[in-house]
Amino acid sequence: MTLLAVDAAEVFRWIDYILVAMICFMFMIVVHELGHYTAGKLLKFKINEFAIGFGPAIFKHKNKKTGEVFSVRCIPAGGFCAFEGEDEEAQSPEAFNAHPVWKRIIVLAAGVTFNFISAIVILNFFFMGYGEAMPQVLATYEYTDGADQLFEEGDVIYSVDGERMYSLLDAYKLNGSVSENGVHEIVVIRGGEFVTIETSRHDYETTATDDYGNEVTTSAHGLGISYALTRYKMGYGEALGRSFTFSGDLVVLTVKSIGQLFTGTAEIGDTMGGTVTAVSALVQLTQSGLPAVAYGVAVLSLSIAFLNILPLPALDGARILFAVIEGIRRKPLNRKVEAVIHTAGLFVFLGLAILFDVLHFFG
Repeated sequence: MTLLAVDAAEVFRWIDYILVAMICFMFMIVVHELGHYTAGKLLKFKINEFAIGFGPAIFKHKNKKTGEVFSVRCIPAGGFCAFEGEDEEAQSPEAFNAHPVWKRIIVLAAGVTFNFISAIVILNFFFMGYGEAMPQVLATYEYTDGADQLFEEGDVIYSVDGERMYSLLDAYKLNGSVSENGVHEIVVIRGGEFVTIETSRHDYETTATDDYGNEVTTSAHGLGISYALTRYKMGYGEALGRSFTFSGDLVVLTVKSIGQLFTGTAEIGDTMGGTVTAVSALVQLTQSGLPAVAYGVAVLSLSIAFLNILPLPALDGARILFAVIEGIRRKPLNRKVEAVIHTAGLFVFLGLAILFDVLHFFG
């Protein structure tokens, strides 16, 4: 009986994790569609339906004044904001394609913009309240060549030669990339203040105790410090700036990862994933607490924004591209052809999402 009770508790705990992950995922989708909806309302577009999820509706409410339908659908894997005449020639002045190109571009870009803004807001609070992992000096060693050791225990390493240290991987540059003879400018946070150190590599010795209780002295050449990760909490301005640089770093990393697929240095299952992969990642983060969940939501929001701005069929980026081409040509492309392209693109993306999930979990 006790074993069954433990198993049941474990099952319910995992159900909670999955529910939280699904709510987080749907939050990102709703934010995206809310961007389209908000811009559409402000620019006087006629909106037929705002839906959370796909498939048959389990709840519907129609606004008698505007005719807009709000619905919740049974498959919690997406959502949509349906505009009047979105994929056809305009039949009324309120239809999507009856509006000027610049208005349509704003509405199309609003979803990505809302995802990006939400990620920046979340990251800003994350860096202020929880902090970012940065290298901190655990121990210092006196130099044997007579030079002064300028580091102190507890120093948080902020930058090396103007390059920020955002992780332990960056900190490896301290003893790896720092040249043998050059003098380097290293900024540390000491007692809440920024202190600049100009130093270089020197000879030093470390002492440790072996398994038999004997002290063993080892000679080394470097900065004479050991370090580990700590959490550095930022002020509002610094956190906001870091939110933007973090977003840029993530875009660069995403582009590199996609490039590695074409060069053969990475596997699709390791790099790409669909909806199930995203939710699975969130499920794992829910086990680590609220800060980890917030971090994951921000990262996935940025990923959704980056994906949707790509000029690929069915994505916002492609629709923006078609609108730009229409503006240049001063006449639209065939609406039916464009609709077929986007519909085909949607099925391709759904198929790829399933394929990526299968490769991620079983490949």
